[in-house]
Amino acid sequence: MDFFEVVRRRRSIRRFTSDTVKEEDLKAILEAARLAPSPKNEQPWHFIVIRNPEFKKQLQEMVNAMMDTRIQLETDEVRRRRIEEMRFYANYFGQAPVVIAVLTQPWPVGRPELQGLQAFDSGLQGVSMAVAYILLAATALGYGSAWATAPVDFAGPELEAMLGVEKPWMLLGLASLGVAAHQPRPLPRKDLDEISTFVD
Repeated sequence: MDFFEVVRRRRSIRRFTSDTVKEEDLKAILEAARLAPSPKNEQPWHFIVIRNPEFKKQLQEMVNAMMDTRIQLETDEVRRRRIEEMRFYANYFGQAPVVIAVLTQPWPVGRPELQGLQAFDSGLQGVSMAVAYILLAATALGYGSAWATAPVDFAGPELEAMLGVEKPWMLLGLASLGVAAHQPRPLPRKDLDEISTFVD
């Protein structure tokens, strides 16, 4: 598939069939992430690949439990409703055949002399590239995928404990992969002249 066709076809897929992701395809998707650019080529990422249905269910139940606690503690009714509306987006990963938990470390790794010199975390930017490569590679191989940070928003420390994540590593989000059970319509995009400026 042509690269630009891959970009056009990519959608955030949150409903999957029960079909498995082929082992060779999964490794190809991870290989794409491995080749993503990163600051100083430090490759500040680690991927935990989760296929065990029972473990995915346990992760999902933890997210639900933490959301329930958050709702019970919330006094503002509007915020309570908003949290409840987020439940699907925080939990759909449990239905995906493959879930990739994406980890990173604080940046710069092993370069204390650079600490505090940058306004933005270059490591996070590098990991974002790796995640984009995962989503695009999945599309190129005919799979659906989606990136979710909501599970971490509601149950980050608890999920890290269940996944065995140890400092300095931290969980950023979950990428879900599988055969799409639906194909969402394209979302509207801003015109090119609205988002770009040319300096000649």
